[in-house]
Amino acid sequence: MQGDALQRRCKEIILNFASTFFIPIQDMDVPRKHQPTIVKLRAEARRQAISDSTPLCYRVINGYTLKHHAPKAGPCRENFQYLQNWDFTDEPTVDCLVFWIPRLLPESTGKNVDEQRAHLAEFRNRLELPSHHCSSFGNVALLSGLTLAHYKATGERVPLNGLWTRTDICSVDGNRLELYWDSGSLYCDYWDWDGGRCDFIGIFALGVEPACR
Repeated sequence: MQGDALQRRCKEIILNFASTFFIPIQDMDVPRKHQPTIVKLRAEARRQAISDSTPLCYRVINGYTLKHHAPKAGPCRENFQYLQNWDFTDEPTVDCLVFWIPRLLPESTGKNVDEQRAHLAEFRNRLELPSHHCSSFGNVALLSGLTLAHYKATGERVPLNGLWTRTDICSVDGNRLELYWDSGSLYCDYWDWDGGRCDFIGIFALGVEPACR
């Protein structure tokens, strides 16, 4: 196999890997009990000029981690070799459905952690979503997988415009992990020492439904 063809094949293998853990579900295929949720999210996505072809629901398979699986799922800065020795709980994904709009929650930047949690609750209440939705920022493995799966599905690198997203995961020293894109690759970084306000750190609104529901 020639060099260019080999590179293309390697890229295909990497991108296909993401599909083994994060499988996009079209609106019509979302389970009936969750149809009210996807209808509300689709209406909100349209208000943000997001195409109806953009997946808002993913079937997530258990076992995906940031350190070991994200670099195989899509472009990650230095294949995340720089963070292999970071001391944090790399909580793996569990079997679930995840609902999200692949944009930072409007007006979520410039808020501290407590204000962002309140902002999630306001969004949940406004859309009348299930009470367990928008209850956290999401762990870093889940968010990285969603971000890379969305990139595979649409070519978009979210968060857009150089913004970052907070996660629930902190190091043993209390430093919170954030995700963003830099030079075409997903980057994971420490920044959030005190959970304070920052103009470029926002949050995604996630709704997680265990597989048995």
